[in-house]
Amino acid sequence: MQATIGPNRNTTAAAILNGVIENTEGYTWIVDKNLQYIVCNGHLRYTLKQLSGRDVLPGDEVIDCLGMLDPTQHLPWPAIYQEAFNGTAQRFTHQLSIQQKTVFYDIRITPVREDNRIIALSCSALDITERKRAEEGLRQSELKFRSLIENSTDIITMANEEGNIFYGSPSAKNILGYEEADYMGRHVCSFIHPDSLPAVNELLQNLMQHPDELFTIDLKVFDKQGNERWVLGMASNMLQMPGINALVGNFRDITERKKAEELIKESEDLYKNLFYNSPLPKAICDAATMQLLEVNEATTQLYGYSRKEFMQMKVNDIVSPDEQLNSQEFLPKLDNLNRSSILRRHVKKNGETIFVEVWGHAINYKGRTAWMLQANDITDKIELQNQLVEKEIQRRQEVAKAVIDAQEKERTTLGRELHDNISQMLGTAKLYLNCALDTPAMKDDMITRSRNAISDVVEEIRRLSKSMIETFNKAVGLELSLNDLIQKVRAAQPFTISLYFAVPDEPQLDDKLKMTIFRIVQELLNNAIKHANATEVQVAIVQKNRQLLLTIADDGNGFDTTQKSTGIGITNIISRAELFNGRIKIESSPGKGCRMQVRFTI
Repeated sequence: MQATIGPNRNTTAAAILNGVIENTEGYTWIVDKNLQYIVCNGHLRYTLKQLSGRDVLPGDEVIDCLGMLDPTQHLPWPAIYQEAFNGTAQRFTHQLSIQQKTVFYDIRITPVREDNRIIALSCSALDITERKRAEEGLRQSELKFRSLIENSTDIITMANEEGNIFYGSPSAKNILGYEEADYMGRHVCSFIHPDSLPAVNELLQNLMQHPDELFTIDLKVFDKQGNERWVLGMASNMLQMPGINALVGNFRDITERKKAEELIKESEDLYKNLFYNSPLPKAICDAATMQLLEVNEATTQLYGYSRKEFMQMKVNDIVSPDEQLNSQEFLPKLDNLNRSSILRRHVKKNGETIFVEVWGHAINYKGRTAWMLQANDITDKIELQNQLVEKEIQRRQEVAKAVIDAQEKERTTLGRELHDNISQMLGTAKLYLNCALDTPAMKDDMITRSRNAISDVVEEIRRLSKSMIETFNKAVGLELSLNDLIQKVRAAQPFTISLYFAVPDEPQLDDKLKMTIFRIVQELLNNAIKHANATEVQVAIVQKNRQLLLTIADDGNGFDTTQKSTGIGITNIISRAELFNGRIKIESSPGKGCRMQVRFTI
């Protein structure tokens, strides 16, 4: 398409004009006074082709392209063109809705003159939607920034290179009571308490020497009424930043926090005085590692260690070895100490064992979670109680041992009677029947049946009598007796039983203690067979110094240890263990088996 604006224009000028128009953005067109196209760019031609279905050629009437894009927003183009032909250039923004999206066009109508005559109009419509959105985003951002500044609870100040204030945010009035006229043009030091003036002067020097750094400072200032206030400030040198060109400070009122810190310091001083001068031993330990962090004078006097020695120790270092716990076991016990104490055996530096009541509660110690422990030496009280308890235990043991001796004697006698008398009697009956078989009687078959039945009864009685008198064999020892018991259970029951036996001092053990251990194992195996439906049972008997530990675990049904038992099996085991000062611990839950541990002190 060639551009022809006057009859005397040469083809070169027309080609140049056409090239310029073709490469312009948006829609570009030139119209004559008859409102006919002289030229239009490719973008406009393409759009009109899509909307109208025909090619636009020079001489065609001008088409309202924007009106076709949005039929609801037609512009008065004849009036606009006429105004431009009258010599007034037109420029305005037109808003359209295309495919439910708002679009903005910058429209320009410029007269084309020749010899002071307007011979045509140069028109353009440029899509400026993105620019509009950017402008709106910038406007919203400025509104938000101004809103944040004006409604911020922080005081924002801007000062020149000399430190004279030329801007202060509205919060200066809300926090310190200053109006704009009170601080405009004044030096920042005018509001600083004398105690903080050296720090402010140093801050100003640092800002000038290190313009790329951000500085934080606590300052004591005066409000308008002359009251002392504390502010936490951050300042930076932005003198070289265009649009700011200032020393910028952001200050927050921390007066209440400072007052609280003073109260906390007073409280800590009082707390330390109560801690160090308490007549009861007190210590602080790390909650995770149980490392001792602090002890008072009473603690060093009781245990004999110096404070320096204590700082190298953990809580377990003063606990009797058989009562030592790791942090996972120790901390749950401490959780209950706010309500009650626990009794522990501690060992002093000279090796003396003492009994102490321990209380504890969680504290924050220098930013870490810790426990403060308090101990009360009750060794004398415990020893007196133990004397009374030992006498009572001795009396009960004597009674219980007599009962057990009688029970064992009765079992032996009963078993012997069943074996020697009833078996012999039934054996004789069998001999009589055998003799009857030698006669020509007609009931041979019935006699044979009777003989077989009597044989079964004899075998059953033998088995019953043997189980009633079964106990550990003194001659072979406890380990072999338990192995014999386990072999018999294995032969009768389809599950696995293992025994681990490590008792180097077995020959020195009391026979009645061995018998008690045998009976406990026998009882628990019986429970596993009858009630637990176990497939595996593990038995371990281990001696450590003066401690004898019996552990039996199965993978059976388990039970709820919080529910009261209706059977007598567990009761019998507890009663037997108590005869030798045994302590029982049971771990079980429904569906997760059972683990019983019995600890005897040899």
